[in-house]
Amino acid sequence: MSLSGMRDMSLIETPPRDRLAIQTQVVQFSDTVIKSAIDLELSRGGQVFFIHNRVETIDTVAALLKRLVPHARMATGHGQLNEKEMERVMLDFDSGRFDVLVCTTIIESGLDIPNANTIIINRADTFGLAQ
Repeated sequence: MSLSGMRDMSLIETPPRDRLAIQTQVVQFSDTVIKSAIDLELSRGGQVFFIHNRVETIDTVAALLKRLVPHARMATGHGQLNEKEMERVMLDFDSGRFDVLVCTTIIESGLDIPNANTIIINRADTFGLAQ
């Protein structure tokens, strides 16, 4: 609806305390853009969330990202993992063992990982207004 002009795009314009301003970009899926965004964040010593909200194809997307950014340490997390596996993935990501977490929207519930400064949302057009 934002792209068609029916509604304004919802933007987070105020950065969290002691953090840089938030930049939002809406672009078509592009290997070059994704690789560039991940490389930029990793060069700053940060981490990346890559949201892909389809469990059925999340491993395929993770494999694509691994080909684009082979030096990045990646993990995958989604709601069909058992509780212990998901906890392990999140603890390992939080501790810096992984650079990129390819995941579903399961991460939207109360996580605070200050080192994860970039979030790439695949197919944002499939999400509701609240998301």
